[in-house]
Amino acid sequence: MEKVLSVFKAKSILTSLGFVILLALLSQVKVPLPFTPVPLTLQTLGLLFIAYYLTLPLALGTVALYLILGAMGLPFFAGGKGGLLILSGPTGGYLIGFFFMVYFVSFAKERGLLNNPVSTFLVALLGHLLVYLFGTLWFLAGYSQQGLVNILKELLVLTVIPFVPSDLMKCALFSAFIFTEKKLKRG
Repeated sequence: MEKVLSVFKAKSILTSLGFVILLALLSQVKVPLPFTPVPLTLQTLGLLFIAYYLTLPLALGTVALYLILGAMGLPFFAGGKGGLLILSGPTGGYLIGFFFMVYFVSFAKERGLLNNPVSTFLVALLGHLLVYLFGTLWFLAGYSQQGLVNILKELLVLTVIPFVPSDLMKCALFSAFIFTEKKLKRG
């Protein structure tokens, strides 16, 4: 029994590390936008797969490990950056929002809510909205007192609106992938 548990733990650790590396690689796909410090990346697509393929505790642990390694200075964040300054800077709220996205999507998966392409798309979209929420609130808390963000419209233009089209595509890609995989498994 002890050997079985040891193999299970080793497999879980390796799986988690694999997804940490996937997130680090997807963060390198960075499209800077001239009007906001927040770049477009593929990180949230990786988070959707983490939430889908891992158990809730392992998924949250994987995101925690990713953030810890990035905060320690490994080039795991957008554009190959790392360090506490990135985590505490204008994009830090998005990174914190990763936990909530993964929790929500994984929780929905465990409740059987990813049972068709439409509900899967909607769960993925709501997960992205959680990232927007934390990113926007963090940005507002850090920058509204400096006069950089004066009105909600301006804030949304900086922190949400530019990302909606690409995130909708990521949700559609995730949903299509999951249901293509399910069809292939059924034969």
